Amino acid sequence: MLSSLTVLMLFAAAPLAEPQFDQAPPLIDDAKLQEAGMFRYWQASLPLPLGDSPDKAHLVDEVLYVVTDGGVLFALTANTGLVRWAAKLTEADHRIYSPAHIRTADGAGPVVIPTSTKVFIHDRFTGDIIRSFAPESAVGSPAVGYDDVLLVGGADGRFYSLRLNHPLAREPFKLWAVEVDGRVTAAPVLYAHNMLLFASQGGMVYSCRAADKTLNWVFRANGPITGDPAVDESGVYVAGLDRSLYRLHLSSGRMLWRVRFPQPLDEGPIVTAHTVYQYCPGHGLSAIDADTGREKWRSDNARAFLAHTRNGDIVFTGDHRLEVVDHDSGHVRHSIEAPADTRTVSNRNDDAVYLLGRDGRVLCARLDSVPYLRRQQVIAARQQLNRPPRDEAEAAREAREAGDAGADTSLSDPLRSRRDVRP
Repeated sequence: MLSSLTVLMLFAAAPLAEPQFDQAPPLIDDAKLQEAGMFRYWQASLPLPLGDSPDKAHLVDEVLYVVTDGGVLFALTANTGLVRWAAKLTEADHRIYSPAHIRTADGAGPVVIPTSTKVFIHDRFTGDIIRSFAPESAVGSPAVGYDDVLLVGGADGRFYSLRLNHPLAREPFKLWAVEVDGRVTAAPVLYAHNMLLFASQGGMVYSCRAADKTLNWVFRANGPITGDPAVDESGVYVAGLDRSLYRLHLSSGRMLWRVRFPQPLDEGPIVTAHTVYQYCPGHGLSAIDADTGREKWRSDNARAFLAHTRNGDIVFTGDHRLEVVDHDSGHVRHSIEAPADTRTVSNRNDDAVYLLGRDGRVLCARLDSVPYLRRQQVIAARQQLNRPPRDEAEAAREAREAGDAGADTSLSDPLRSRRDVRP
């Protein structure tokens, strides 16, 4: 078995290549991307252990976390493709829940990664393990946290608040626990000023104060909830096995609209650009107007929403195609073939599209109008790779100095775009 030390030694033995110098063939043909108004912003190849393959990925703030089917977690900077660190967390047959960043005043809180048997907390910049522990009850959901408080669903039908660093306890101290109507398997959400939202397989959605579980509101759906809820300033969006997608009022929990589907919804919605994207098995991907609940379009073949761009929405289909569709009508503008077994990542933050190949290639594609990733940006990012964010003025100054020292204006520079060169 591959240990955490072995993975870290693997990184020491294989220097991290700057992403645009990756020697592997492009995951998606550059010419095909160009036809769709996109280009390869960066591509990296993960140093995978023998026999390991990427299984899924999660975009959390500035980090792209890639989980392999052998229980290894890679942390990449999403804007450059540089690998910060990797860790062997668990065995191949154990589940790794989606990571989350613990909220702290400086915005540089650690990452928490629950698994089937243990909870791991790592420095999100260096990968150093801060602590790991086996909770009182088996973990049932992803976790969220703030300061030194962790909030997570248990497999015993309870939801827990744990203090990580109690002065009188060696293990995490239980601040509170509530018994809920069914197990909590969906990801909880922290929103506003440490308000907590979580949903149960009993069909209940709870909003409470994270510090002391003071109830804000509760909503009952007509069936179990297993998909992750989505929360933004426009409301709470919940999909249930009762074949319904709900929009709830953020402050009161009152139902604002409900959209019915032909099959149970076991995945949660993605909300961005005033649109709710919901996948339904056998029915494809639907784009729902967030304000009215009206269906804008539906694609029978679409499997996942990837990103919203000025050129249209990027979706991934069941037959392994990357499609650019009109945001309002769903009309397909461009279609690009991708390798079989390509994994995708839903990005609600910007227009970057992330794809993972089974051989460890990770591709970031962006719109043609986005400036190319330049050498000085990569140099500055590498200098900051394992450190928390700096003051913006300092970062700009260091980037300028790096550019002065390492700029190359020749067309042979693979980090330079021909369109950025002036005759």
